[in-house]
Amino acid sequence: MPGSHDANAVHFNFDDKGNYTYQYASLHEAGTYKIENDMLFTKLPNENEMMVKIVKLSADSLVFDMSRNGTDETLFLLKEK
Repeated sequence: MPGSHDANAVHFNFDDKGNYTYQYASLHEAGTYKIENDMLFTKLPNENEMMVKIVKLSADSLVFDMSRNGTDETLFLLKEK
């Protein structure tokens, strides 16, 4: 079932140095990330590491399964041109 969040408003940026930024509405995050096997780990300063399961990773897309407050979600991200 689709979630109530507008996925078109979600923006991630992952650089080749292990840093990422995330923006959704008024929420902004900046931290570090790493990929191990089929898991994406993100960490904000002074916070616990978070993990999502990568379903698909290609040159132009990232799909991962996650849990938002106990509700399972799948997020489909496409690279902006």
